[in-house]
Amino acid sequence: MGALVDTNVVIDALADRGEWADDAKSLLFLASQGKAHLAVSGSTLTDIYYLVNRYVYHDKARSLQVVSILLDSLSVADVGFGECLRGAHSGIRDFEDAVVAEAARRAGLDYIVTRNERDYRGSEVPVISPGAYLKKLLG
Repeated sequence: MGALVDTNVVIDALADRGEWADDAKSLLFLASQGKAHLAVSGSTLTDIYYLVNRYVYHDKARSLQVVSILLDSLSVADVGFGECLRGAHSGIRDFEDAVVAEAARRAGLDYIVTRNERDYRGSEVPVISPGAYLKKLLG
């Protein structure tokens, strides 16, 4: 069972953000232990790099280290012309979310893990919260 993890979940884990942090950290930990197959889109990695570099480290090498650590545990779902085109014509309102949904579909992943489930209304890939996905994994 594989899942694409939305950017907000990765940020929740890295930033220890509120009530969502524990589930997000648990998912990334399971992936680092090889107990969960998780992927992110390439745009998630560029977003994470930008945010960490701009707001945390202000240092390219340290910011890239965060990306490298994520790459040790997570797969990357490709985003290319097809995902962008299908995303642009999908029923999902936000283009970025539509492209992520298409990347998950093309990669054959079972779920999109996000805390913003309504943003993915219309996705062909089922959407699930981090907590609910953890229950499926550990169930």
